[in-house]
Amino acid sequence: MKLTGKPQKRGMTLSEVVIALGVVAFVVPLILAATGSANSSRLSAEADTRSSWLAREVQREIISAWSVPAPASSFGAALAFPAFAPATAPEILAYDSEGNFLVKGSAADLTGPSKIPNASYIVAVHGEAHRPPNLAAGPDTLSLLTIRVLHPAKAPAAKRSDLRYQIISPRQGIL
Repeated sequence: MKLTGKPQKRGMTLSEVVIALGVVAFVVPLILAATGSANSSRLSAEADTRSSWLAREVQREIISAWSVPAPASSFGAALAFPAFAPATAPEILAYDSEGNFLVKGSAADLTGPSKIPNASYIVAVHGEAHRPPNLAAGPDTLSLLTIRVLHPAKAPAAKRSDLRYQIISPRQGIL
C-alpha cells in the first residue's frame, strides 16, 4: 500500500526552539520579580501592622507603670508622670518578630544595626507634659507620648522603616 500526501512533521524546527527559549528567557525573570515584589509588600504590611500593635502595647505598659502601685513592666522602675525620658535620650526597648519583649536597648541599637539576638523591632519612647491649649494654668494632667517603632532591627538606620506615633494619654486611662 502506498501512502499519498505530504509526510507529517515530527518534532520542532530549530527556529521554533530558539523562539520558545527566547520567550521563556524573557518571561521567567518577570514572574520571579513579581513574586519577590509581592512577598516584599506582604512583609512590609505585616511589619506595619505589628508596629501599630507594638505602639499600643507600649502605651498600655506606660499607663500601667504610672498606676500605683506600679506592676512589673519592661521599663523596670516606675516612670515619672507626665514627663520621662527626654527626646534626646528616649527609653529603648527591643522586641522579637512575634512582638515579645526581649530586653532594654541602648542608643547604639537606635542609631545602627542592633546587636541584640533575635531583635526584629526597636521601640524608642519618651513622654512630655501636655497641656491642652485652652487650659492656660493648672496641673499637668496629660502626657504626650512619642513612640517610634523601627524595623528591621538588624538593618542600618537608613534602611529601616521608622513609624512614629504620638499619643496624648492620661495617667490612668482606658484603652
